[in-house]
Amino acid sequence: MTANFENSGGFSVSLVETGEYEVKERDGDMYHVSLNTKTCTCYEFQTLMIPCTHAIAAATRYKVPVETLACEYYSLAYYREAYSIPINPVVEIENVETLASDASDNVVKIHPPTTRRPPGRPRKSRIQSRGEYEGGGKRNTKCGRCKGLGHNRATCKMPI
Repeated sequence: MTANFENSGGFSVSLVETGEYEVKERDGDMYHVSLNTKTCTCYEFQTLMIPCTHAIAAATRYKVPVETLACEYYSLAYYREAYSIPINPVVEIENVETLASDASDNVVKIHPPTTRRPPGRPRKSRIQSRGEYEGGGKRNTKCGRCKGLGHNRATCKMPI
């Protein structure tokens, strides 16, 4: 959500009706955001159940608290409820139930999926999933001789 908040700047937001907004990105793409139903036409808001960059831009522009837009499953109360019941370890191995290993036809045999390597050269980097922040950017070079930025040892202008 922090990455979405940082990337939400610079969008043009216009009010369509109460709780409905039209968000225009810098490249001209338009998205319809509904803060009432917690939806966006990029579908990231519905899929992850946390506000996307477009929803955050609309909420900050019209002074709607962004914290209220996240799904209640991300709240502290749900977190505490999930971990309130202890998970006890199995003490005796005799109490563990196992599947019968008889040779009857009732037992389903599980095999790994048949996969084949796709044709062509493998990808250089993995494809990020929806809502995942790319981060980073262009890395500055640092000279190993003079410790200056913007050049390397081979192109250093300092005298030896």
